[in-house]
Amino acid sequence: MALRIIQITDLHLLEAGRLLMGLDVEKRFRSVLADARALEPDAYFLTGDFCAHEPQAGVYDRLKNLLGDLGVPVCITAGNHDSREMLRHAFDLGGAAQDPIYYHRQIGGRSFLFLDTSMGIVDDAQLDWLSDRLAAYPESEIVMHHPPVQLGIPFMDGKYPLRGTERLHEILTADGVTRRIFCGHYHSVRVVTHRNLQVYLCPPTSFFIDARAEEFLLRERNPAYHYLEWTDDGDFRCANIVVAA
Repeated sequence: MALRIIQITDLHLLEAGRLLMGLDVEKRFRSVLADARALEPDAYFLTGDFCAHEPQAGVYDRLKNLLGDLGVPVCITAGNHDSREMLRHAFDLGGAAQDPIYYHRQIGGRSFLFLDTSMGIVDDAQLDWLSDRLAAYPESEIVMHHPPVQLGIPFMDGKYPLRGTERLHEILTADGVTRRIFCGHYHSVRVVTHRNLQVYLCPPTSFFIDARAEEFLLRERNPAYHYLEWTDDGDFRCANIVVAA
């Protein structure tokens, strides 16, 4: 059967009732979640930046309530605005409080490797693990908050890229296997090919930035998400779905 996954990213939630740069970010997330649920996916990938500024335990608790019982796996990666410890507590994730949150999941017969880039890097322990996992499961898809390569979005490429990527690039490209990477962080949407990597940048539920601007500049856009589908015939499809704010 076809595998259908929803990716949602960059919620930037605040305390209940507060606006972020004039946006009701919780309402925007609720709209996305309601639209996505109607598609009856097999799993959800939430790729980080759940909090708008400093991490707050109350935001994670409210997010868990908003998600409710979706009835399918919900796979979470941490973003640079997140607390590993708070995420672990709210979502019953394993591991020690401040350790990176990375793991391997098999969903619908496909292999997914989830990385933790919340510190702006992929640490050596994760890289060792990634190398071993890709040797055993070379067809794995990669899920992470930061894009692993520059995407041609000047403000984010210049100010907030993933750092120290040399060994990460070597691991991801050494075997030449075509490899999809699903990420967020850049508050825009696009697909970029780099060597054997196909990088899918998911749009945010919160705010969008101008992808052409050298400095931070908001763009008025409705919230959106990615619908990912692997067909029975072996095709892959990525749909950018925009919803009413």
